[in-house]
Amino acid sequence: MRATLIGRFLLIAIVCLMALLPLWYWASPWLAKPPIWLAGHAMKALFPWADGFEQHGVVATLLTKVQVRMQRGGADVLAELTPEASYPSYGYGLVLLWAMLIASHPHRWWLKGLIGTVILFPVQAWGLCFQWLRDVVLLSGPNGAAYLKYPQWAIDGVAYGYQFGFLMLTPVAPIILWLVFDKRFVAALWLEAALEGKPEATRGGATPTREG
Repeated sequence: MRATLIGRFLLIAIVCLMALLPLWYWASPWLAKPPIWLAGHAMKALFPWADGFEQHGVVATLLTKVQVRMQRGGADVLAELTPEASYPSYGYGLVLLWAMLIASHPHRWWLKGLIGTVILFPVQAWGLCFQWLRDVVLLSGPNGAAYLKYPQWAIDGVAYGYQFGFLMLTPVAPIILWLVFDKRFVAALWLEAALEGKPEATRGGATPTREG
């Protein structure tokens, strides 16, 4: 069976994805620094209750002034909320982008990969920010709600932003970047699909006729 263009692309992309995932996971503590820095400074600039941020490996911790009730030593005490977000939950699109670029191999694919890496940093920061916001606004309990005093529309906006970042933006953004970076390959895929959909011409160009 003849291997189609899309078949070869998918096969190479899957192999590259499997090969790049361990390398990405090893480099994640360094790759996580830019999006965590962006997310942390964005939170401090936009929300007065955000007090700072820390990075421990691939885990980003937001320091807040929001107090919640916790059980400590058998007693009910108040403590500052420090939500955590994991970079790999929002950074895997980087591997997807590089795997697709290697598979389609556009002109200067490595440069486009570097540019795409930088573009994906704000996308990853979006996911980190809204996971922090989800934990603070939606999961902080009555004490957090009383401190924040957010209206219902703001709470719904946080829930939507989190779902959009986790379910849509993180997996779709690298695909959109690849489509922009390799328009010729995408056009070739459409052409192949169009040609595959046409009936094959009869040998010699003759048109069959019905006898009788």
